[in-house]
Amino acid sequence: MSIRTALSRIDRSEAGGIVVVDDGNQLVGTATDERLRQKLFDGVTPDTPVSDVVDEDPIVVDTSGSIRTVEGASDVVGSNDRAQQTTIAPVVDGGEQVIDVTTIELIDNATRELEPNSNAVDTVLVVGGAGYLGSVLCRQLLEDGFDVRVLDPLMYGDAGISALRDDGRFTFYRGDARSVDTVLEAIDGVDAVVHLGGIVGDPASEIDPEKTLEYNLHSTQLLASICKYHGINRFVFASTCSVYGRSETEAERLSEESPRNPVSLYARLKIQSERVLHDLADDHFSPTILRMATIYGQSPRMRFDLVGNILPAKAHTERTIPVFGGDQYRPNVHVADAARAYVDCLTAPVDDVAGTVFNVGSNQQNYRIDELATIVADCFPDASIEYHDELTDERSYRVEFERIREELGFEPERTVRDHCLELKEQFKSNAYTEYTATRYNNYETLEQAPSYENAAAILDCSDPISREQTHETLSSKEV
Repeated sequence: MSIRTALSRIDRSEAGGIVVVDDGNQLVGTATDERLRQKLFDGVTPDTPVSDVVDEDPIVVDTSGSIRTVEGASDVVGSNDRAQQTTIAPVVDGGEQVIDVTTIELIDNATRELEPNSNAVDTVLVVGGAGYLGSVLCRQLLEDGFDVRVLDPLMYGDAGISALRDDGRFTFYRGDARSVDTVLEAIDGVDAVVHLGGIVGDPASEIDPEKTLEYNLHSTQLLASICKYHGINRFVFASTCSVYGRSETEAERLSEESPRNPVSLYARLKIQSERVLHDLADDHFSPTILRMATIYGQSPRMRFDLVGNILPAKAHTERTIPVFGGDQYRPNVHVADAARAYVDCLTAPVDDVAGTVFNVGSNQQNYRIDELATIVADCFPDASIEYHDELTDERSYRVEFERIREELGFEPERTVRDHCLELKEQFKSNAYTEYTATRYNNYETLEQAPSYENAAAILDCSDPISREQTHETLSSKEV
């Protein structure tokens, strides 16, 4: 058995490690997924037999229940390969033959048997974790007990993660997924990767198409290839329902198998990225693709270039709700519900999500733009809807979300109305008084930056954490 195969089996068993025996069922050694991935980082190839890199003096449990190493040591915590609290342990008879496998927890030289670990993922790398969705996801992961790493170039500043820096389970790497060295540093020791990185949104993606190609396609291919080589099986990729573009008919909702009809560079590159992941997928690499509905809701890295956020903002401050066209359908999902979909994928058995595409949203929140405006108007009765014949966005699609509900039990809990009322209270407390500031708008930020690498520079101020400066810009461009 190769290291690659062993890592795949560990991911599917959710045991956190593997026990290797010879033809006579004699113990050869054990290896955790952490040990095997470290061997790969040390230069051992994925095709190396796992028996060559096992711990030959592992912790074992004998038939009397005593816990020791193969060589008889009773202080089983001291080994540098046992710094983690939980480890797999073979149960051996008097002849050192393996008769069972268990999991034990090491606590200050005391041990106790555990049930097999139901969650094989402990450390998650979130690429793009300082962004609108990423900053919400990081908080959800930390709340759920994961160790979280973020790889992000901070194009839009660090407001999304500044409050997390003092958390001992949070680690930040500044950079992006276009650099091999940066990716290798960030993934060392992680169990799963969530890829939210890149240039987000149709308007922002059109500013510099060549740069967008680098950030949105080439980096995905590089990141996924490195993860596959290093045995990081779980890889969750953020795609978009924009891949459906403008549907031929709106009578039926579009499923994951429906034809794709992209009308933007952003959507086309998402489709190409999906193809890259599909080609890389095998028994040892299990990417999951989440096609996101249009996201709305409050985030530590707030955006007001999203239709579900800009309409209530204008309703409150300008007493108008501008609608361009209005007949276009768009599915919607709250950012907190969107984040939960990623957590659900990370905690599901890997075979349930391997190589699977999920639309993320709810059938109940497929709205026409004019319906969305009506909900906003109900929450802001002093505002009036202003209709414009000009059509600024060709996209129109109704989406089916039954697969993720049936297979993962995912059901969004928040509604557009809930969000509007919450945002209304925030406005009353003088939050977001400068909602037109550059920092709230992806397009404006990148358009004003001399290069994407330096985009964060236009957000810099004397306090690099607070980012409280203002920029008098207003864009009609929305995602």
